Amino acid sequence: MRSPHGAPWRVIYIARGEEQALQIEALLSEAGFLCDWKRPAQGVHAEDIEIKALESEAEEARLYLMEQGL
Repeated sequence: MRSPHGAPWRVIYIARGEEQALQIEALLSEAGFLCDWKRPAQGVHAEDIEIKALESEAEEARLYLMEQGL
């Protein structure tokens, strides 16, 4: 799920490729978390994708991913 620009985001996970990013986005969305993802600036590993959650939900979303084995 994507939200409007300007929301305060925090990176909670680094996915290894678009397929994993989409899976994590689906997990978080199903659990009710608002999330976003993007590739970091060039010069970093091309396959890495930052998974972000709203600042207010970041810690809970990160813990949820840990509970899911990520």
